[in-house]
Amino acid sequence: MKKRALLATVLAIAALPAAAQYGGRRRGGTGSAPPDEKSPARDATPVLETTLHEFHEDLKLSAEQEPLFNAYADAIRALGRDVLRERAPSAAAAKLEVLQRIARNVDTMRNRLTALEEIASAASTLYARLAPDQRSAADPRLATLMMLPFSAPESPRKPPARGG
Repeated sequence: MKKRALLATVLAIAALPAAAQYGGRRRGGTGSAPPDEKSPARDATPVLETTLHEFHEDLKLSAEQEPLFNAYADAIRALGRDVLRERAPSAAAAKLEVLQRIARNVDTMRNRLTALEEIASAASTLYARLAPDQRSAADPRLATLMMLPFSAPESPRKPPARGG
């Protein structure tokens, strides 16, 4: 348990420079967030990384399975980066006409679908190589973990429930 707490702390510290680039501005607001309120950029990576780390530990992967898990985790991380980038306000996007914004939204959803299909493919390949005891650890989380990057930035981010 100490390793998990240490990992969470290290990842939180590593995320601070990324959080600083958002300057604390909120949608529709002009001031900074209250000091006790967590920034979405500060929360996103540590929770995802901590959850992936815990999942990795629980699976007890063999050397042959490691690259398969890494492909799955990398695909989820890529989706998380894309979602975070899309949530960042853009001056250029605000100037688009309505039909251009609609086309941009469709492109965004198409890209997200492609990313989800890549995650599903990596998950399927990994799952096929898991032993029965590993599958019981993977069953409650393999599908839900891929949705973690879509968590609403305004709400506290929580990892999926851990099974047994």
